[in-house]
Amino acid sequence: MTETKHCKRSNGTERAWFRTREEAEASAGDPKNHPVYRGDAAHLCGKCGFWHLSRAEWLFPEWETLEEKATVN
Repeated sequence: MTETKHCKRSNGTERAWFRTREEAEASAGDPKNHPVYRGDAAHLCGKCGFWHLSRAEWLFPEWETLEEKATVN
């Protein structure tokens, strides 16, 4: 049996991981997990193969500057 290595945060603690997108989204939507995961997006990790929850701005940092770069036609 192969041992699974889950992703860790920069401080060395294991990240929350889920086997399915539905599990991740349910966890993010559960009031007992607010405000920590409220508004987080579920994404499949290319490193460990499990689902994680992350802030959209962490996944897509370019979104932070979209308004600044927007031009009015």
